[in-house]
Amino acid sequence: MSETLKIPLFVLPAGIFPTVEEPLRVFEPRYKQMLDDCVLDEKSFGYITHATDASDVDGWTQPGRFGVLCEVKNVEEQGTNLLFIANGTTRFEIIDVVQAALPSMPFGDIFPTVDELVEQYHETSPEGKLYIQANVRLVEELKGEISAEDWSEFLHSWAQHIVDVNAILRSDSLSMEDMLLLLEEEFLPYDSASLWQVAHAVLDDDEHRQQALSSSDCGDVFVILRDALQMKNAQLNFIRTLSDQDD
Repeated sequence: MSETLKIPLFVLPAGIFPTVEEPLRVFEPRYKQMLDDCVLDEKSFGYITHATDASDVDGWTQPGRFGVLCEVKNVEEQGTNLLFIANGTTRFEIIDVVQAALPSMPFGDIFPTVDELVEQYHETSPEGKLYIQANVRLVEELKGEISAEDWSEFLHSWAQHIVDVNAILRSDSLSMEDMLLLLEEEFLPYDSASLWQVAHAVLDDDEHRQQALSSSDCGDVFVILRDALQMKNAQLNFIRTLSDQDD
């Protein structure tokens, strides 16, 4: 049976994948409280995309279904902001959401302190938090494997796509050989870490990212990647057609 636990949630427009590291900046009181709790208690938080089909609750955007546990690394202060690195580890699925203790409020340019906001709810909800939490179950590691031939072929297709996009958007030329060498140095030989890192770079659609995070087999993630790249190429060909008509 999968492990279950209660975690803080960092709800953002886009998610993250296991093994991926991403720099984040915190300035809202709710996330300052979350970061303090994670650092003091040495616990992870859930990095998750917002649910595109769910209504806000008390003014707070609600999380999607699947996310990734992240460790907090390299916390630094920069004025009133806190900077840190989110290190993606394990996937999770939300069982139920624990809403924030206070509704969303417009603060303008000056935010109140965490302590000032906690004073508004600590008597009625002593265990409450300014941030959304969730009870989650951890998702097991991916099963299966992708053949070296299929992975190498995908990297070649991805390199060609990057070169083609560059040719349309930029005046400078990008060598296919150089681009392919760069991708191969970064993502060969194949392993699950490379798969997740490529997914983070290639998948920009919420539905595709959620499908990847919910997958049990690496082959399923690979199919999502390949289909997404084919869709990108189809869009690029359409742009080329329009450009040729204008000429």
